[in-house]
Amino acid sequence: KVEIISKETIKPSSPTPAHLRRFAFSVFDQFAPSVYIPLVLFYADAPRGGPEIHEIPGRMKSALSETLARFYPLAGRIADNVRVDCTDEGADYFEAQVMGIGVREFLQSPDPDVLKLLLPVDIDSPESFHGRLVSVQLSFFDGGGVAVAVCVSHKFADTSTLSSFLHSWAAAARGGGSVAELLAPDLSTASTLFPPSEALSSLRPGKMLKQKCQSRRYVFRTTEIAALRARAASSIASQPTRVEAMSALIWKCAMEAASSSGRSLLAQTVNIRKRTEPPLAPSSVGCLISYFTAKVDENDGHLEKDLLPTLVAKLRVGMEDFLESHAKKLGGSESFSTLCELNERAGELMRTYSSSFYAVTSWCRFGLYDVDFGWGRPDWTSICSSEYKNVVVLTDARDGEGAEAWVTLGEAEMAAFEKDRDLLRYATPNPSAWTGPCEP
Repeated sequence: KVEIISKETIKPSSPTPAHLRRFAFSVFDQFAPSVYIPLVLFYADAPRGGPEIHEIPGRMKSALSETLARFYPLAGRIADNVRVDCTDEGADYFEAQVMGIGVREFLQSPDPDVLKLLLPVDIDSPESFHGRLVSVQLSFFDGGGVAVAVCVSHKFADTSTLSSFLHSWAAAARGGGSVAELLAPDLSTASTLFPPSEALSSLRPGKMLKQKCQSRRYVFRTTEIAALRARAASSIASQPTRVEAMSALIWKCAMEAASSSGRSLLAQTVNIRKRTEPPLAPSSVGCLISYFTAKVDENDGHLEKDLLPTLVAKLRVGMEDFLESHAKKLGGSESFSTLCELNERAGELMRTYSSSFYAVTSWCRFGLYDVDFGWGRPDWTSICSSEYKNVVVLTDARDGEGAEAWVTLGEAEMAAFEKDRDLLRYATPNPSAWTGPCEP
């Protein structure tokens, strides 16, 4: 049982100067979906009692206030899909109590649906466009430990920006000059290079189609990833990345579970910061992502005895084609027309491929396991179950070499997918997320 015990609004520690009161979106932000990006970080070694545990809320709220001053648009409100009015209205801050269990016990059998109870807001809440751009929740476990959950609007942030925000908040909580060691968020470059279009000012959030589906968590350990990469190699991709290998395996197994007609398309997100010319700084704030595609037609299943290397090769070619045909245009005068073309194409592909359209996003290598509020590295970082079909999210494992995959499919497809022997050769379904000593 999770019980909310308090709620308040946290405002920036200093007012936003008058000349910064209007934060312009980039055109990437304008096209971004109106949903929240959720993340929960678990800390088993947070103080369990005594005066220290009572100091946590005050320290976390003060640090959040300081961080909102650095990321000042997050304390404002969206205006007409063109800008954020930086009104310093603040962020929602919740505290909750998790009854009858500790973090260690919770992580030994993580439930993707229960994770939603630790979030401060529904991920598809219209608030992501009309209200708070960020909400946080601290959940204190009766048996010890704390979960820190953050939901940030996708209109303002992608995983890179979420990570920057968390690292800044954590540094402020640790104190001792930690914030000074961080790169300041770059809040101007994106909208300067990719200015917003008034033509998109009337664009309002559309409802993403929810369907009856199920989410499952799979863990790929280091040895299984190495074996999978070796199997997936081909003349086109002689050294597949772990993301390519995992994406291809999940795609293959999902297609087989769906008994598709042989036609399928996978779209994978791309962080464009280092892909444009000139490249953007890693500290650039915004929803700075695009996508590339790879597709399978009726003939591909007969090309090779093992389809996996073929799929990895298609992913590699799709990425290279994106870099050559689109990424180079995103840094210049063709940015708006290129993004319009990509978004129109995405809509057409989703309609054409419908139930055989898959979307994959990678949260790997964003340093989420380095977010230290003063209690050490998180024991687990997690998203939660989704209500959007055919979506895959890849995340780092705590050791930085293994990985997790959160897969959401239709109910019938998931029933077949989770029995796939090829999948289970490499991926373990929902093992314990606790990697520390057996017990305390």
